[in-house]
Amino acid sequence: MRKISKNRIWEIDMARGILVILMIILHILFNLEYFYGIPVNYSYGIINVLRNICATFFIIISGISTFFSRSSIKRGLMVFSVAIIITLATYIFNSEEYIVFGILHMISICMLISPVLKKLSKHWLFVLLVALILISIVISDIQVKNNYLFMFGLRNKNFNSLDYYPLLPWSLFFVAGILLGKTIYRDKKSIFSFQVKDNLINLIGRHSLLVYVVHQPVILAIMFLFSNFQK
Repeated sequence: MRKISKNRIWEIDMARGILVILMIILHILFNLEYFYGIPVNYSYGIINVLRNICATFFIIISGISTFFSRSSIKRGLMVFSVAIIITLATYIFNSEEYIVFGILHMISICMLISPVLKKLSKHWLFVLLVALILISIVISDIQVKNNYLFMFGLRNKNFNSLDYYPLLPWSLFFVAGILLGKTIYRDKKSIFSFQVKDNLINLIGRHSLLVYVVHQPVILAIMFLFSNFQK
């Protein structure tokens, strides 16, 4: 197999690829519970812990990757467009329970404001990170009557979203990713002294958005065919 371009940070592609694969597995479990009524306890216990860990590292990797990017706004608009399409698709499927503000919505907004974030020094990024942590702690106890500020984590019991990653607290992991990029990848090259050959995991990591878009319809189609074949 061909070697990865030296312009690529291979360990970032690999980490993102592993996270995408774990995400696919988690979505399979979600589909089993949501569409087929199989009690896998998707929102509780070890699966919920794994889901939050994967989301955290995925957002951090997105922040690091955005530090490398020269077209953050273009990428942000692309991700936001995909997020809106997912919202519309889930709304058409079930208007009472759909994705209002999921992980792609949150990441896309972070990408769109990243040109400002990338101009901040490491010192000010750290200050911003601490501020986001403190604000997130404070607003977690705030009770609101409406859901107008749902994207910032302020919502009441009437708010519902199949996938919900508000800017507070989740954006702090994106900021942490940019800070890590400025610290560990300040030379914008791999921290390892060797390259690895191209592989499926890295390929998935390089095309994570495409995989994110197509994987769920493919999984649902396979499940539908398999369930009908079993009958």
